[in-house]
Amino acid sequence: MNKKFLSLALSTMMLLTACGGGNSNQPAENASTDQGAETATTEVAETNEGADQEGKSLRMLFDKQGEGTNFDTPWWNRGDIYKVITFRSLFKANPELTEFEPDLLADYTMADDGMSYEFNLKEGVKWSDGEALTGDDVKFSIEGALKGAKVNSIYTGAFSSIKGASAYKDGSAEEVEGIKVDGNKVTLEMEKSVGNMIPVLSQFAILPQHGFEGVDMTEYHTADFWKAPITNGMYKVKEVVTDSYIALEPNENYENQAPKIQSVVVNIVPSDAKLNSVLGDQADVFNTKAPTEVTSVDKKENWEGQTVDTLFYYYLVFNQTGNEQRPANKWVQNPKFRQAIYYAIDRDNLTASLFPELAEKSTYGVPEKDSENKNTELEKFDYNPEKAKELLQEIGYTDDQPLEFRYYMADQASVDLYNSIAQNLQAVGISVNVQKFAGDATQELMELRNYDFALKGLSAFGYEEWYGEYVPQNNNLVKVFGEEVGSKYDAKYQELLQETDETKRAEILKELQKIEAEDLSKEVIFMLKNDIFVNTDNVETNGAKFTNPWFAADIGFENWELK
Repeated sequence: MNKKFLSLALSTMMLLTACGGGNSNQPAENASTDQGAETATTEVAETNEGADQEGKSLRMLFDKQGEGTNFDTPWWNRGDIYKVITFRSLFKANPELTEFEPDLLADYTMADDGMSYEFNLKEGVKWSDGEALTGDDVKFSIEGALKGAKVNSIYTGAFSSIKGASAYKDGSAEEVEGIKVDGNKVTLEMEKSVGNMIPVLSQFAILPQHGFEGVDMTEYHTADFWKAPITNGMYKVKEVVTDSYIALEPNENYENQAPKIQSVVVNIVPSDAKLNSVLGDQADVFNTKAPTEVTSVDKKENWEGQTVDTLFYYYLVFNQTGNEQRPANKWVQNPKFRQAIYYAIDRDNLTASLFPELAEKSTYGVPEKDSENKNTELEKFDYNPEKAKELLQEIGYTDDQPLEFRYYMADQASVDLYNSIAQNLQAVGISVNVQKFAGDATQELMELRNYDFALKGLSAFGYEEWYGEYVPQNNNLVKVFGEEVGSKYDAKYQELLQETDETKRAEILKELQKIEAEDLSKEVIFMLKNDIFVNTDNVETNGAKFTNPWFAADIGFENWELK
């Protein structure tokens, strides 16, 4: 292993995780209960009787993703504990996401210039169905992530730099030229270096090639595989009941230390039913960034929490492409109109009043507290309603119809935030219609695009992920912003991906922030921390240190015990 190169990558990650890290767009929501949630919980409880010798299971909660929710793909959101204990990566991260040890690997080497890698898998590693895990599974997974429609941008951004990735993605090649397999040895040849490749591979779950035979990998996340997944972690899937629960049990083919807990049940419930499950002691682990939920759980003596500082952005995105039935709003497409919106929002007041002790006001992709990478010469768009009105007058804005403002996080503090933003905008003469997305948030946000602007959450693994949302090749929010916007960021984003020198990275990040200041296709409201709670009446974690709940790390789950 090239120690110097890895040291640079680790230094970069230490800087990023000083601000946080991770990814999910679905923070926990408020305490209202619906009939569907009660039914799901009851069914799990009945199924859970006699699940192990003591009749006990560790109980987790997973947000229902719309009708037909089964096991969720770890290529989109890696950090739910149930996915961490069922699927493994080539490397395993520590809770701080600063150190990365081989997991599925026996050893590896990396070229000094980061242009090639050799990975040697452990001998004898098996899938939960007894099939051998081989280099072909690694190749299949990387290629699948390059084709998949629902894949986190930290993976597509890194893997797109492998030699031949572009030809594979556009269909002119049947495989990625730079990925070679010889038994348990996998080599990568790069077209461009990726400064954080090892950290990224610590998050990327390896999936079984034989589990996806005949599947179009562009839509891999809807495959029947997720109704009965084949795993490679310490647990295997015993049962998946659509829209209800996932039952796990120890994987006898797991070669490392076996877990002490013999049964895990993951309740699939609507986000707005999760808190009721916690307060009713129907769950054993819970994470939230909603102040009302933190306060409610803190009052229960049997729940203990840890606060995790994460790189979580709460931000507005502006739909500049419209959709086939609804053309984009001409005002939203105007950068000065987006400036006016930023000036109109009283972020200081919203941060202090709605998310006390959890939120920190920030502007652009680099948080205020990261002084080394922050461009301090740029406009911060502090609250200035008069400036907002001047800009609106300058562009000749007419309030002909309300802007459609959408959201998907429905805890009370977030709902108060949306309404407060709408009031701020109305105070400067911009009418707003505030509504929750009706269906799957990802589809509504990126595919249907039936809105003018929306409030989104992103728990990022690093700045590469924040800026990766802009660029065309990641195929995520570029659908919302348009490729013309993405092209403004692309060159500097590619430099950021490749650079490992901290001083040079800082200069690139400052240039990217400069582009943001002129563009404002995304507007950060504030950054959020996260609280993770454990039900100490039922669970002993034996000193586990938690990590960003949207990323995979070693939290010593094999040592957890039920009381």
